[in-house]
Amino acid sequence: MLNRLFAFIKFRLSSNNQHGVHSPFVYGFITKCLYAAPHFTTSKSHNILLKTIAYFELDQIQLVPANIALEKEILKYLKGVSFTNTSNELIFIDKLDTETINEFIINNDSISNDAIVFVNEIYQTKDTHKLWESIKELNQIKVTLDLFYCGLVFFRKEQVKEHFKIRI
Repeated sequence: MLNRLFAFIKFRLSSNNQHGVHSPFVYGFITKCLYAAPHFTTSKSHNILLKTIAYFELDQIQLVPANIALEKEILKYLKGVSFTNTSNELIFIDKLDTETINEFIINNDSISNDAIVFVNEIYQTKDTHKLWESIKELNQIKVTLDLFYCGLVFFRKEQVKEHFKIRI
């Protein structure tokens, strides 16, 4: 618990808002999605997930591991979303470990250029944060957003490799 508090303080001191972002893609996502209404009545990371799904108008989501309660929560706010075993739109990773990174990011053939990987609780423990840092270093990863409560991974080949820490 103390580790998470220090991680939060360090995050707040090193993070930016939209004014520290030079990428048009990320700036638009932050200002038109993360900082914009609506604000769903749910946890911070689930609020970010719901806003991301709505902003990118995603239809297919893969939950790793499967989570019926989260499916119901998403469907409560967003209609027309389906849950699949393989998605090339959004993969929600709730429990981060090496096997999950290998299976769903590194060796995942269904990942497209526009795919998003949503990693929940990247500061849960020192080990999960180290795994998050290892994801950022992967060659196929171009953009990451560290939002403290979660992390977003983008594969956009047309973009320069950048990592952002954003306060929300």
